Amino acid sequence: MRLVATEYLSLDGVFEEPGQWSNPWFNDQAGQFKYAELQATEALLLGRKTYEGFAAAWPKMEEATGDFGVRMNTMTKYVVSSTLDRAEWPGSKLVKGDVAAEIARLKKQPGKDLLLSGSGQLFNALMREDLIDLYRIMLFPVVLGKGRRLFEEKADQRILGVPETKTFASGVVILEYQPKATKG
Repeated sequence: MRLVATEYLSLDGVFEEPGQWSNPWFNDQAGQFKYAELQATEALLLGRKTYEGFAAAWPKMEEATGDFGVRMNTMTKYVVSSTLDRAEWPGSKLVKGDVAAEIARLKKQPGKDLLLSGSGQLFNALMREDLIDLYRIMLFPVVLGKGRRLFEEKADQRILGVPETKTFASGVVILEYQPKATKG
């Protein structure tokens, strides 16, 4: 499996709470894109905070979201947490201990993509370990001015390849980058 990190970002790099600011630009094209992304996914990879938000929301949204919601609720979900004792959303498995080694092990398994969504702390930890195979950014045409930025200030420099791009009529731009090299 390859590890695909997909993130919603404002123009000023904010990824925090996208459900509060991304909806005006989320159109049918974006919905179709996210549906295709989910169909290409073997399992989700989530940090605790994102997991708790998803686990609270998706079971209630299944009827309204149809096949997408069914897939979200039934697929395997790997949850990285040092504080949770159990993960009750169906299909969820806790990842504890040496997270980098466990993710590297998962990536060696055959199958579709392992999809990391949100989970900024986990995103940055996996980036430091060079475990992300594809950076997929959904860039929204809004400047929020405040909020948590995706890339930590202490992040090492990353050299990424030329992006694949898609632009939606709403102004959302999809940027897909593959890592080229790492510099310290």
